[in-house]
Amino acid sequence: MTSHVKVARESTWVQIAGVVVFAALVYVLANLTHPQLTGAPLIAVGIVLAVVPAGLWLWLFYDEDRFEPEPRQLVIGVFVLGALLAYAVGQPALRSLFRVQDWLTTNALTGILGSILVVGFIQQFLLYATVRYSIFYSSEFDQRVDGIIYGAAAGLGYATMMNILYIVQNNGVDLGIGVMRVTVEALSLASLGGISGYFLARAKFDKMGPVWLPLGLAMAAALNGLIEFALDEVPTLGAGFGFNPWYGLVLAVIIAGVVFTLLIETIHRLETAGAGAAAAQQGSVLDKVLVGEGKQEEPEWVVWAVVAVALIVGWLFASYIQGQTRTATAGGMTLSYPSSWTTTKDSGADFAAYDLSRGGIYGARVSLWSEAKSDVFPAQGTLDDAAANWGMMLQSHHEGFRLLNIERTQAQGREAAQVEYAYLASPPQSTSSGTMPALMHAVDTLVVGGDRVYVLAFAAQSQDYSSLAGLRDQLLANWHVPQ
Repeated sequence: MTSHVKVARESTWVQIAGVVVFAALVYVLANLTHPQLTGAPLIAVGIVLAVVPAGLWLWLFYDEDRFEPEPRQLVIGVFVLGALLAYAVGQPALRSLFRVQDWLTTNALTGILGSILVVGFIQQFLLYATVRYSIFYSSEFDQRVDGIIYGAAAGLGYATMMNILYIVQNNGVDLGIGVMRVTVEALSLASLGGISGYFLARAKFDKMGPVWLPLGLAMAAALNGLIEFALDEVPTLGAGFGFNPWYGLVLAVIIAGVVFTLLIETIHRLETAGAGAAAAQQGSVLDKVLVGEGKQEEPEWVVWAVVAVALIVGWLFASYIQGQTRTATAGGMTLSYPSSWTTTKDSGADFAAYDLSRGGIYGARVSLWSEAKSDVFPAQGTLDDAAANWGMMLQSHHEGFRLLNIERTQAQGREAAQVEYAYLASPPQSTSSGTMPALMHAVDTLVVGGDRVYVLAFAAQSQDYSSLAGLRDQLLANWHVPQ
């Protein structure tokens, strides 16, 4: 039995090193050659980069595991199931149901609590479910260390699907930064999957009692949330608005190495101690306070109940955070906007604010404009003509301006026009050198009140624009202009 533990211990650092070497090579090559890829080729290369870390990890494991390898089809099956659950349940729940992109980065406390209560519990439950409802009762799951192996495979599958979705939704990514991101996700979620696998393995072979699995899942969710938060924050450390992906990679390597080392060493002590009382003596302090250890099975409903309670609390917390707003009054207009946003200056605008905490220097932004009707409307012109004129005025205000669409709409029951466009946003002078401009997608809503035209302008990076439709609608609903 211990041969499998020995293989797992020896192969862990080989796997981590292999994945890191791959990421470093791609990063260096991308920065040396500066490949000019766009559209479908860029997406295709990005998907390959997303798949390679997981494939490399699994291949290196099999290359090391010469004694008693797990059946390839089962490990791959768990990997695929983890990916499918990420696609069908995990990402829709996070992005569409809980809409974490709208509130998770409001501040540090919100980020930590949300990452645990929502992100942590959803991801850990799905990693738990991937192993519990597939391989758990199989005869091939015959050693405690197998739980770590299958859990890591589930985590790799989940990470790979997350990376693929990120690449496709953003129409490709910078190859150097992209390979860092996919590697960090693979390392972190493989280690988090290993934690879930450890708790399941102990439940199967040691009958840890009804408290073990729900307590283990809660602990894993807390670690998941803290690790996700740290990996998001660490690359931004330093002066100004700089971003260094190497910081995140180093942290991910440390996390994966420490987690797998601790898990495997704990399993090794249990295997060498033997079953029964000897194993109990070698167990952790946590093991000794459990109810029903060694006697009771682990009922499923307790796990589901703990997850349900955590997600309900997370939902209430998210609703509270999203409901926090500030009200600005400018140019005769009032606007309620997220309290986490930072006010800024926009030449010619009566008011402007943007989401610095979530999007950095290119975060989603809103601005209010009040113009004399005679400056926007041509003689005997209609609202459509005014919108066309406004588009021409925008062209001189934005670099790389491109008009996308003009259409009639309604704003709070009043006739309005929307001007949709794209432009390039340049980084502020205070940002670090090498920061590239961003492609922004914007829509301005025009409403006439008396002898003035009132405008609400909303913009976000092109890859985030569609996901922020709800936020844009909320800003419009909270915008009030004079009659």
